[in-house]
Amino acid sequence: DAQDSGSQEEEPVKEYNYQQRVASSGEPICVICGKYGEYICDQTEHDVCSLECKKIDIGRVKRTYSKITVQTPISDSFHVNLTGYIPDAIIGSLADIQVQSILTRNRISVQGKNIPRPILSFTQCKLPTKMMENLQTEGYTQPTSIQMQAIPTALVGRDILASGQTGSGKTASFLIPIISHCHSLSQCYEGKNGPYAIILAPTRELCSQIENLAKSLIKGLLNMKTALLVGGLPMPNQVHRLKQGIQIAFATPGRLIDILNQHNKELSMNNIHMFVLDEVDMMFKMGFENQVKEIINKLPLPATSLQRQTLMFSATIPENIEKLAKSLLKDYIRIIVGVQQYKNENLDSSLSNFIPNIPVKQTILWVENKSKKKQLFSLLNDPKYYKPPIVIFVESKLGADLLSQAIEKKCNARSVSIHGDKSQEERMMILQSFLNGEYEIIVSTGVLSRGLNFPNVEMVINFDMATSVDEYIHQVGRAAGNDSLRNSELSSGWSITFINEDHKHLFKKFVSMLKAQPAGRVTPLPTKL
Repeated sequence: DAQDSGSQEEEPVKEYNYQQRVASSGEPICVICGKYGEYICDQTEHDVCSLECKKIDIGRVKRTYSKITVQTPISDSFHVNLTGYIPDAIIGSLADIQVQSILTRNRISVQGKNIPRPILSFTQCKLPTKMMENLQTEGYTQPTSIQMQAIPTALVGRDILASGQTGSGKTASFLIPIISHCHSLSQCYEGKNGPYAIILAPTRELCSQIENLAKSLIKGLLNMKTALLVGGLPMPNQVHRLKQGIQIAFATPGRLIDILNQHNKELSMNNIHMFVLDEVDMMFKMGFENQVKEIINKLPLPATSLQRQTLMFSATIPENIEKLAKSLLKDYIRIIVGVQQYKNENLDSSLSNFIPNIPVKQTILWVENKSKKKQLFSLLNDPKYYKPPIVIFVESKLGADLLSQAIEKKCNARSVSIHGDKSQEERMMILQSFLNGEYEIIVSTGVLSRGLNFPNVEMVINFDMATSVDEYIHQVGRAAGNDSLRNSELSSGWSITFINEDHKHLFKKFVSMLKAQPAGRVTPLPTKL
């Protein structure tokens, strides 16, 4: 009989899988149908949801286990062969319809040829033991949707174009395979001939956050060092770090080009096996498109012994990024998570538009410009709405400073502003102080919001509506905090956005996106919308 992982005194064992519920985040998953794996099969030790799936599991293992051959083509790239990742045999033996059920339930859309099977747990990644311990220490107990598909895809060496909402776990979905591959290369080269991977991101803060997570995951791994190559910090220190020998570089476009032009001996691109573009849409919106293309042109052409792997991650995929992907990526897998597809009559029929399933409650208020401060102070002085720590977005640097000062005066709250005119050191100190709880409210310009993680933030207020729907998606996603970054696709976050006639040009697309959200996710819209 199937052994229940809990007590079954009150309820009989479920006979059929249709009687079983869908698994919640972090719960075991049935290896047959993907539902809640309430029981453990005594003959296979696999999680199953019912007697029906137990029978299928036993029959399948007896029939095929010794003959299992994973159909996922694995790249013959040097770094992939060194890592030696082999897709999990059990996942590899599932029928296509079973795999599709798992993908659908986790809102994963995948496009491409010979698509690798997803993982259901980090143990299926065959990562170094110390790295697995580091993942657990950092709170990674169950892969998020994007991690389920992106990690194995990257481990087998495929190029990727991935899109998912803010807080979906995109960072770990490329860091985990990158670190695994770089660790293999470092063992082979004894830590020499690096870097093996470059991760390009639009802002200093985002690069710093990605590097900090990477440092946590490589702790205890031999010959694994990183370098942060960003503007706003002294270049000589960064060049010195490169001379010491590193395996992974985290860089902003401008500083990377400066170092390549002035210190190409210290930063060789000849052994770059992996190249990651994170927040690509943000980079292009910030005007880095030409710099990104210049960096790409400096990468060595793929040779037989060095078949470079390229990963592109973005919250949205507009047409210019789609075009770059087609020219840069080879036989790539496209992964889209947490979205609903819809047709846009204003776009070419060959293009697709996707609406992110934003994991926070969203409230839209119609507020005229002259009344915005009064409305904001009313919210911040009301215990029902005041749930610090809070992030408030404004459109101008001066506006951030003035509003922060007004909040401290009118609401008696500890507030601070952050924007691009403040020095790198000052901004890092402000972020650290906010994360430590020294400030209850941070007022930020929209551009600075992209890619930054604000742990524990459950309220975002868009004092000034974002300049585009894509930017809105990024900003309200800050309210997801870390809830969706680790083990859940949902959060208790709440975003409140002020809107008026100034944003009329966004109404059509904005309302379409809001109406496509799951029931209960968006509060009733203003009648003027």
